[in-house]
Amino acid sequence: MLSKKEIKLIKFIKYTPIFIVGIICLIITILLSIEKNISLKKDLENLQKDYLAKNREIIKNEVQKVFEYIEHKKQNSEDKLKENLKVRVEEASTMANYIYEKYKNTETKEQIVNRIKDSLRAIRFNNNRGYFYINSMDGINILHPINPEFENKMMINYKDNFGNFTLKDIINKLQNKKEIFTTLYWTKPEDLNHQYKKITFNKIFEPYNFIIGTGEYLNDFENITKEEVLSYISTIRYDKNGYIFIIDNDGVYLNHIEKSYLGVNRINLKDKNGFMVTKEILNLASNGNDGYLKYIATIKPETKLSSEKITYVKGFKDWNWAIATGFYTDELEKQIIEKEIQIKDKYTKNLINLFLISFLLTGAFLIISFYISKKFEKRFYKYKEQVFSYIKKSREKDTILAQQSKMAAMGEMLENIAHQWRQPLSTISTISTGIKIQYEYSEIKKEEVIKSMNTIATTTKYLSQTIDDFRDYFNPKKEARDFNLRNVFEKVSDLLEPQLHLKKIQLIKDIDDINIFGMENEFLQVIINILNNSKDEFERKEFEKKYIFIDTKITQDEIIISIKDNAGGIEKEVINRVFEPYFTTKFKSKGTGIGLYMSKEIIEKHMKGNISVKNENYLYKENNYAGANFLIIFPNKQKIKVN
Repeated sequence: MLSKKEIKLIKFIKYTPIFIVGIICLIITILLSIEKNISLKKDLENLQKDYLAKNREIIKNEVQKVFEYIEHKKQNSEDKLKENLKVRVEEASTMANYIYEKYKNTETKEQIVNRIKDSLRAIRFNNNRGYFYINSMDGINILHPINPEFENKMMINYKDNFGNFTLKDIINKLQNKKEIFTTLYWTKPEDLNHQYKKITFNKIFEPYNFIIGTGEYLNDFENITKEEVLSYISTIRYDKNGYIFIIDNDGVYLNHIEKSYLGVNRINLKDKNGFMVTKEILNLASNGNDGYLKYIATIKPETKLSSEKITYVKGFKDWNWAIATGFYTDELEKQIIEKEIQIKDKYTKNLINLFLISFLLTGAFLIISFYISKKFEKRFYKYKEQVFSYIKKSREKDTILAQQSKMAAMGEMLENIAHQWRQPLSTISTISTGIKIQYEYSEIKKEEVIKSMNTIATTTKYLSQTIDDFRDYFNPKKEARDFNLRNVFEKVSDLLEPQLHLKKIQLIKDIDDINIFGMENEFLQVIINILNNSKDEFERKEFEKKYIFIDTKITQDEIIISIKDNAGGIEKEVINRVFEPYFTTKFKSKGTGIGLYMSKEIIEKHMKGNISVKNENYLYKENNYAGANFLIIFPNKQKIKVN
């Protein structure tokens, strides 16, 4: 027959799993739905990131390709320029050699030089920018069509506007070479007031040790190259709206898809948010640097409307150009909207399927849960019967163990009491015999009778105290109370000292004045069991010195009792089993195997403490010893402050 509480418990066990399963399934469904929404957001975020990263890489690659093309074109053009200058000088040198060979035997040096000068003076090339000049190796100018006033004058100390010795530098370099390229600054035929950077080629005319040379102004040549480059860049297109635009250092647009911008200075161009577009592009491209910018572009090729744009910029330092291209972010928005529709449709279908599966699984789990609950209910009834049977047997077992432990302890106590009584009884017997003999011989005296009676009274009191200790020890009333550790160990000493003395075992105590709460008699039994365990171990082995140490220590949180001996310790194979019931290493006549088991029950279950044992090596009076150390630990409920 089940009680009301048990019936309630059965109903709780029966219906709670069904409720829990339903709740869990609902929660899982909600969590999966939330997870799907999170996944949707992540997919859209990843789409945006991927689009931006992809397009950033595209525009960077497009700019890099143009940058490499310009760099290649510039280098290749310089190589062609040098080749052209060398060819021209070779032609002039050939003409000079022809004149020299033709007239060397018929005319003077001066006449031949004049013929050479006359033949070269009028020659022009490279759109009239190119001409030939002749200098002697000692620094005198022989021919200069642009500056005829220099002819026949010493020019070795001539300096350009930057302080460079123009002719002297050429002469010095030709000391060990027959031909060289140099860079110098010189005026243009159309602008005699300014000097421009110029690449020259110089070759020695060996018959008269003259220097024949020509050159080209870099900016003029670069302008031609730039025109070729810009013409090519203007044809570059990629994707629907991709193009390259070029801005010079002054803010002039050199290339742009919008032709009206070409040649226009747009340094002060702002977008509708006030962003200085051109200035920021030039700042980013300064000194050949690169990077990304975001702004509102004036025009989008496809729509002819303004649109947000991300632009990649890279500077070409040699020409002070900013090379740039970009992509429009509204393209991303279109893709996101299209992708969002696709993903949402997919997730909607998945969510419907999820709810359907969840509903079916929830139903299945509920059926299973109901079935298991019914099975559990039947098991519960059977289990209850088994538990009642087990409890009954366990109680019987514990009762037997406690009785056996008590009887074993009683045997030890009786043996101790018998040993303690022998000496007092012998004393009483000796006194009474002496009085009788004195009485028979009429030699008895009053003083001796009184003295003998006092001795008998003292001895009898000692016997009475022994009986009281015995009675207290086996007192069935188990009332917990505060008791003093020092008093307990004094009682133990009184009870066991005779046997310990007989076995030549020294009991060494260091016990603090500590009060603990519990059942004194049961705790007394524990101490006696541990001490008897040490005594029995000493009997198994031969030792010259036999010690049992009892120490107490109190901390802020714990009361620690240590009982150790020097009997060599407990074998490693069995030390973890000493607290098991009926386990013993002694002869059957010596031990029951329940003493330490009951000790553990008393300490841990009745007194809420802890008992353990370990083998320990220690030093005492400069000698090394080994033995078992039983540790009993109680919580310090008074939380005494320890210094």
